[in-house]
Amino acid sequence: MKLQKTIPLSSIYTEVAFSAALADNLDALKVGEFEGVKTESNVGPRRADIVAKGKDGILVIENQFGKANWDHWGRLEAYARAQNATVAVLIAESFEDLMIVTCNRRNEESDIHWYLIQAQANEHKELFFHCIARPAVDIQTEKKTDIEYNEFWAPILRGELGELFAGKPTSYHNQGWSGKTIRKDVKIWMRLTNQSCYIQLYFSGANPSESRNHTMALFSKSDYPYENTDTSTETRVKFPVLDKGKNDRDDWDEIRQKLVNMGTDIYNKINESDL
Repeated sequence: MKLQKTIPLSSIYTEVAFSAALADNLDALKVGEFEGVKTESNVGPRRADIVAKGKDGILVIENQFGKANWDHWGRLEAYARAQNATVAVLIAESFEDLMIVTCNRRNEESDIHWYLIQAQANEHKELFFHCIARPAVDIQTEKKTDIEYNEFWAPILRGELGELFAGKPTSYHNQGWSGKTIRKDVKIWMRLTNQSCYIQLYFSGANPSESRNHTMALFSKSDYPYENTDTSTETRVKFPVLDKGKNDRDDWDEIRQKLVNMGTDIYNKINESDL
């Protein structure tokens, strides 16, 4: 069998024309159901290559010719956060191994669905796509997962383990977490993945790193093991709780209790401090 020859995308498209071609082929990416597609969509003073809204929330795409670089990954992260995206996709002709590892890690930690998709064109100038990295459970099958997440969080949100974290989930696609604001520049979240659970602090404001430094002075690592988990757009600290998660259904009661206990303790330490 003769293999089809691929040709560089830049030999067919300009960057703007490539975005337009992708916008016309969203269904082929298989990342969800979206419409209302905009190319060169304004995000603050910059422009995202593609933003779309639809049944599965908000999609942000950043695309480039050749091998994906970290500048485009950083843009995608920034645009996805700014747009409150449910799905974020980086499209390129190839990806380095570290970027694939990073994308997979994001999917373990984030409420956003991250994809790396390889775009290629054959000698007949036909586009085709290969998914290089994706969520363990993608948005096409997520609703079943959401039922499980809702079941896990329901006793906490109903206030059965205390009033601090009681409330309603924000939206159907953000079921891996529950949390609240401690003060205007610090937010606390209880996080649940398939295989682990942890408390995460997010720092914002004019100088989030300084806010983190002052806040973390309240915590001894011997009593509260933690690690910094910054991204290019976020300043964060993670407190591991258990190496158990959504897949450990028989241990859900223990997981809930320990998450709430540690979350409440961390919340109170910060809230009652003079910071």
